[in-house]
Amino acid sequence: MSFVNARATCALGFGLLTASCTGDDITLGPDSGPPKADATTQDQFVYTNDGGDATGPRILITHDGPSAAELLAFNVATAQINGRLVTPGFAYVEQTRNDFFLLETGQDLVYLLDPVSQWNAKASWSVALDDVNDASLEPYADPVQVVEVAPNKAYVLRFDRDTIAIIDPTQSADAGAPTGTVDLSALQQAADPDGSEEISGAVFDATRNRLYVALGNINLYDVDPQGYFQLCSTTVSTLIAIDTTTDMLVNLGGAGPGGGVVLNGFGPQFGILGGVVLDAVGDRVLVFSFGCNAPTTDGGVGAMSGRLIEAVDLGANTTQTLLAANDQSYPGNFVYIDGAHALVQFGFAPYATTYQWIPTQTTLGEAYQTTPDLFAFDYAGARMLGPQSTLTGDGGLGPTNVISVPVGAYDGGGVTLLGQNPFLQPGGYLGNVVYVP
Repeated sequence: MSFVNARATCALGFGLLTASCTGDDITLGPDSGPPKADATTQDQFVYTNDGGDATGPRILITHDGPSAAELLAFNVATAQINGRLVTPGFAYVEQTRNDFFLLETGQDLVYLLDPVSQWNAKASWSVALDDVNDASLEPYADPVQVVEVAPNKAYVLRFDRDTIAIIDPTQSADAGAPTGTVDLSALQQAADPDGSEEISGAVFDATRNRLYVALGNINLYDVDPQGYFQLCSTTVSTLIAIDTTTDMLVNLGGAGPGGGVVLNGFGPQFGILGGVVLDAVGDRVLVFSFGCNAPTTDGGVGAMSGRLIEAVDLGANTTQTLLAANDQSYPGNFVYIDGAHALVQFGFAPYATTYQWIPTQTTLGEAYQTTPDLFAFDYAGARMLGPQSTLTGDGGLGPTNVISVPVGAYDGGGVTLLGQNPFLQPGGYLGNVVYVP
């Protein structure tokens, strides 16, 4: 399934779920994804290079237009588009270790990108597998994140299935087969009949050789009569661990299936947007969750709960709520900078708001007047980079700006316009943004 980002109708611009939304004024409709195409590198992509100096920092932006998706490389120093990759399916870009990947969620394809010219694909893998069942809400598996744990081993999270695929990025593959899988079907909860555990995000802890994975365990059939809101149920979201040396589940001693740690929040945000973050210094995993609405007897929706940021202590396997956000709009980007600095985004473009947050405090800090709709964070430059939707005087959509926002520019005074209208097709939805120094 696919939380399909339609900000106006409330889809998630992240192309992932589609049966319900877990939050305010969000509308999701059925999305079976684009038709399957021949899964070869040359058939899938159209490459362009717009020229210009390709050196210097850039941001990689994925965008789903009305008839095609694209990955573009926007040069931050020259304001030129160094290269562009056009593909038929909704896409996300991922950087993990030293490699870049493109995930086509509706095509169940994962591409290894050139490390220098990221608009060129070097290899590809099909992660459709054969674990679809009658309860699955979508015909495609929805790959949503790649986590590389070694040069020859990467885990592909598949949101709408109950199996994680494993690929070997050193292979010269063209729609190659995964080298292994991790079956999570034994963790299915009784009150979650939709055919998947909603595998949402993961991080690799190299000190323990463990992949920590956040499972939504959402009953995607459990929505209000209009299909706008995800309702709370008796399922619980969990954090589980996989031993990356054996690909076996690790019992963490928690109350969830298989010893998973039961999370305080409900429905983790996707890992590509910072929903699951490793704080190596604090030896903990931070999880940012969407939340759910309480059901009511008249078929409506009640109060929001479980929209929060929490920390899972990896030594004790206990949880602590750091920030309760039940009064906020739908979660967007989350960037954990260090123990004293973080950025938290709520809402949809062009109405998204990003806040400064001190992770030791229980309330949000100052709100930025201007920020990108979705962004990548430049740690060295202490700035947010990404596209920003604008509105005209009559309330219509204006140009799409590419902007840079320093961490301290709360009043908008430090915002720099880098370029405008970078996408081939107006409209559509953003996937995500990655910064390349």
